Amino acid sequence: MAITEVGCMGVKPGLSITDPSTPEGAILPGVWKTVLTKPGGPQRIFWGLEKEDSSKVWAFFDWNSVQEHVDFAKTHVAEAVKDIPKVCTHGEFTKHVTLLPSTDVLGSPITQIIASYFPSDISADEKDKITQHVKGLLSKADTNDPGYIPWGYGWGLENDYPVRGLGGKTGTIFMVLVGAQTGDQHNTLFGELVHAVKSMDGLVGLHQFTMRSLRQERE
Repeated sequence: MAITEVGCMGVKPGLSITDPSTPEGAILPGVWKTVLTKPGGPQRIFWGLEKEDSSKVWAFFDWNSVQEHVDFAKTHVAEAVKDIPKVCTHGEFTKHVTLLPSTDVLGSPITQIIASYFPSDISADEKDKITQHVKGLLSKADTNDPGYIPWGYGWGLENDYPVRGLGGKTGTIFMVLVGAQTGDQHNTLFGELVHAVKSMDGLVGLHQFTMRSLRQERE
């Protein structure tokens, strides 16, 4: 089953890591290029800074399976990512999530993201209830609208995601992503989604942010 590795790292102060005209702006694209050219690596990578907190960089890697990622990590990761410490201070986490229908939403000029956290022992029935509620809101998006941008949602495969802002507390993550052409497009839908998630039973934490994704693919 196709899965997405998702990770978040801290960025060293004063560096413009997404600006290709700077020396530091070549580091992560070079790392991702190496990862994408190694055998058994991911198919594509979306990455970018949080608009609200540019000291945080997120990356989403498309893999065919968790096992593919595990096998790759054993053989190639140490060499492939050796330059990351030149621009990043630390890794907050590296986990996996199943994003439906796909990660295509991250190809939007702007992606608005909700990372919501629930108890580690949340039941399958509770997950399904939350999923169906969110799907109902997302289905309001008009696919015939010329300005329509894809969306995505999905649960983390692990149950020990660090909850942003709660100092060491962990939980299960549910992510919702909405694409947009501009910063104010789809704000109504995104606002409804945030309100819906905040009102859900069992919510232990929520982090919402905006990201302008950069994209690299395996040739």
